[in-house]
Amino acid sequence: MLIVIFLILIALLIIAQLKGISFNLRAVSSLVIGVVFGIFVKTTADVPSESLISLLNFFSDTYISLLKMLIIPLVFTAIIHAIVNLRHHEGSYLTRMAFKSIAVILILTGISAVIGGFIGSIMHIGTGMHFDSALNMSHSNTSIVSTVVGMLPSNPIAAMVNNNVIAVVIFAAFLGVAALKLHKQDNKVAEPFIGVVHSTFFVAKKLANMIISLTPYGVIALMSLMTIEHGLSTLLQMINFIGAMYIAMIVVMIMHTILIVLSGVNPIFYYKSVWRALLVAFTTRSSFGTLPVTMDALSNRLKLSESVSNFTPSIGATIGMNACAGVYPAMLVVMTLAIMGEPITWQIILLVGAINMIASLGVSGIPGTAFVAAGVTFATLGLPFNIIALVQGVDPILDMGRTATNVNGTMTTAVITDKTTKLDPELATKDNNALEGATKA
Repeated sequence: MLIVIFLILIALLIIAQLKGISFNLRAVSSLVIGVVFGIFVKTTADVPSESLISLLNFFSDTYISLLKMLIIPLVFTAIIHAIVNLRHHEGSYLTRMAFKSIAVILILTGISAVIGGFIGSIMHIGTGMHFDSALNMSHSNTSIVSTVVGMLPSNPIAAMVNNNVIAVVIFAAFLGVAALKLHKQDNKVAEPFIGVVHSTFFVAKKLANMIISLTPYGVIALMSLMTIEHGLSTLLQMINFIGAMYIAMIVVMIMHTILIVLSGVNPIFYYKSVWRALLVAFTTRSSFGTLPVTMDALSNRLKLSESVSNFTPSIGATIGMNACAGVYPAMLVVMTLAIMGEPITWQIILLVGAINMIASLGVSGIPGTAFVAAGVTFATLGLPFNIIALVQGVDPILDMGRTATNVNGTMTTAVITDKTTKLDPELATKDNNALEGATKA
């Protein structure tokens, strides 16, 4: 019976799409319907049938897999495309844009960690909790040097096969710079390669649009599973931690909004332009999976420069991450210190913010990697690593808000970078003409 109801809901979404109902309305409706259906399943069946769970997993896993399928080709071509499109610009623009994007997102991550630490301290998370067994378990330290060396693309093909996105980003950046330098020396030799990259990038974007159109079907399954698997009993055990996390993330989003206003962008226009990316991030819990929607929001809706729209989200999905590498590890540190009975001072919170800025260089934008960022921070501070597992039961609920905050931080970085890194007017006109000619071709 429940399977039939779910299939009817899917059929209604298909009919709505065929009748031309807007994507935005269908996406939001699927989120609400998924939660309601999950609650209905919880109230009518103590143990949902394996067939129903398998069906929901089929829709959700297929959607996530298709999004992940885009990661390597989209990131690889987007990075190269963003760099080679600067061939009509002064070389300083590339340096300034890249440096500013990386610097802003790392600084925002550090500030987010401080916000998370202070709010966690104010809300006394961890106070009264006792997990001695977890505190006594040993943990291994991870060398920062080894982490950095592991990021280098010693074998680019293997990096692609193993989905080592950071290595792919580094390789694509080197390849793009090499193509840019070759174009200055001999543009006839470089143009065929640039043409292939250009075509491949737009094919990848077209594929992304096709997959994004499936969002309502993935969202309804994802939200149904979330509601079925994580009921109120799980939430009540960690309600203070969850509340502190979401309050901190809201404060971080307010910080983003203030920076957007200071950059000269109307916040209402901004959120009308990017809300679809935030919705996809919230439901899929994947910064990489959201990349196609993020790039579309920045380029086609906010009308930022194509170079920034492609480069900043790709970098922001591999480093930084205001919530996963900022708020979350800081909140866990505060909770751990409270459980251990250690004092929590503002000096410690600032130190955690600085550490998280560095640790965030190794974060990858797929579900679950917040634990990696927290692990690096814990190892650096010498805290018991296994205490991170204490919140694993509610992590999916946290990860939805974390991913949306991460993506919003990346888009805020793109706005700041675009509005504060300007081209010479003559060069900008020349580049726009070149891009229009290439697009028509």
